[in-house]
Amino acid sequence: MRHPFSSLRRTVPAAGALLGLLALAGCGSAMSDGSALGGEARPAPYPGRITLNSQPVGARCVLTNTADGSRLGEVTTPAQVPLPRGTAIIEAVCTAAGHAETTIALRPVRDFAEGIHHPQPIGTGAIQNAAVVRSGSTRRYNDTTVMLPPQPFPSAEARDAWFADRATAIRAAAAPSIARAQRASNATIDTAQVLQGYLAADLAALDRQKAAATVAAPEPQPETPARRRR
Repeated sequence: MRHPFSSLRRTVPAAGALLGLLALAGCGSAMSDGSALGGEARPAPYPGRITLNSQPVGARCVLTNTADGSRLGEVTTPAQVPLPRGTAIIEAVCTAAGHAETTIALRPVRDFAEGIHHPQPIGTGAIQNAAVVRSGSTRRYNDTTVMLPPQPFPSAEARDAWFADRATAIRAAAAPSIARAQRASNATIDTAQVLQGYLAADLAALDRQKAAATVAAPEPQPETPARRRR
């Protein structure tokens, strides 16, 4: 039986060739990585999969490779989703009873794990950098939690507070990557402008979801004796 995620397409250079390319620019890469990280700890090695969670748990998520439109599979959260390194943005459309359908983008990002060296985009590393950018061999996907808003909300105040909290969380999640790109653009793949564009797209999607959110109608108040006598 074909694995549900086997249709994810990617281009990966031969291991020996890739190691040779990266060795040429390894020292400069390590230095620029340090500048980009700015004291942050490196992440754990990428296992080739992510954990997809949701609030509420038990959401049904359909995953699609936006690079070629192929459907990768369907999972129920929490789930382990195999995602090899590559350049494809994966769309996850999640549904859960009593909540609004929510779509998120799983974007592969620069991997700063120990031993992952991304060639410099200048000087002797320019050709190697271009090859690695095309293959996505120094990118990784990150564990993600999909937040599905209630449908309907008990009040307009509850709706506004939920979406305000989500906007704050989305900005906070994007801030480290943007800061790294601003500190050392030669250590990243996506520029700060690209990452800010992704943030703007996520916030715009959140605004559209808020505009479509509904609020429960107030329950009718019981009649008082005085109102019944009129």
